[in-house]
Amino acid sequence: MRAELINFLSNAAIFSSLLLIPLFAEDLGASPTEIGIIVASYAAATFLASYIFGRLADVHGRRLFLRLGLFLSAVACIIQFFAYDTTSLLISRILLGFCAGIFPAALLAYAYESKLRMNRFLAYGSGGWGVGTIGAGIVGTIFAIKEPFLFSALLFFLTIPLAFRMPFVKDVKMSVPLFPIKLIRRNLSIYLAVLIRHTGACSIWVMYPMFIRGLAGVGTNLFFWIGLLYAINSLTQFIVMRSLKRRSTVLFPLGLGLSAITFFLFTICQDIWQLIPTQVLLAIAWALIYVGSVKFIMARNTERATATGFLHSMLSMSSILGALIGGTIIQMTGNYLAPMYLASVLAFVSLGVYFALLRGKSVNRIGAAAV
Repeated sequence: MRAELINFLSNAAIFSSLLLIPLFAEDLGASPTEIGIIVASYAAATFLASYIFGRLADVHGRRLFLRLGLFLSAVACIIQFFAYDTTSLLISRILLGFCAGIFPAALLAYAYESKLRMNRFLAYGSGGWGVGTIGAGIVGTIFAIKEPFLFSALLFFLTIPLAFRMPFVKDVKMSVPLFPIKLIRRNLSIYLAVLIRHTGACSIWVMYPMFIRGLAGVGTNLFFWIGLLYAINSLTQFIVMRSLKRRSTVLFPLGLGLSAITFFLFTICQDIWQLIPTQVLLAIAWALIYVGSVKFIMARNTERATATGFLHSMLSMSSILGALIGGTIIQMTGNYLAPMYLASVLAFVSLGVYFALLRGKSVNRIGAAAV
């Protein structure tokens, strides 16, 4: 249960810190392109850390990097509170992104090797996202836009005693190449499809709070609606993930197809009430994608921390590309719907790429069993 609680609290901390960044950056005078750079820089730091420390967790064991990552993330959340301009915010986000990339692969590998039910374990992360976004919305409404950073730090600090009480009786250590080409090829159908789909999604999220602000019915309760919408998404994920028991080869492509439909539906929403059902659909889509991809990777690789670390690196890379693309498109067009059309197209493309690679010779040679 400690691993699930750490997943819950750490996700709550990350997303409560992430939620209001575009609005905070805008308050500091950042342009849409600069907001995209700030978001992308966080993702770039996470990309680097996820790859480096995912591999190191296989080579040196999970314990050190789990504990270190949680502690450093708590400290980095506090540093964000003291940002006073776009440059200091950029630096603090890079620092947090790197720290937050240290521990997830080690935690995922520990959970799988401890025989935890992965769909339930992953569901706790989504539940944490929901609690974190609700908490950030409440804290931001009661106090000010910077106080959710301190709320994030508190949540991270709560994970530390749990990490020190986790048993590491069979802490796995193995030899992993610095750049594991065979591992990447083995999982390329997942990695590339995730990169393409999530790039489109992240081109939306970089300015999503501003899109919400422009909808009818929001009024002066912007923080409340942002927190509620994100919470609906994440809590739906929590419910759906716990019930997903199908094979990864069914779950994953189904999630890609549903993503394409959902991103298009965003564009026809005129008020805040119409946006709520899309959050439910989006949650189901991401639950299918994330559970499917993790099950695929865990079953096909002994270097589980490295493999999941690279998956998170792909998610971070897509955040980089998506933030830059989304910020640039909106800067050029002034249209918040443009990234949504792009995301829908990219989700369809990712579905085609997945099936093409899955049927390719490199996958067939492995003879991977369905999960």
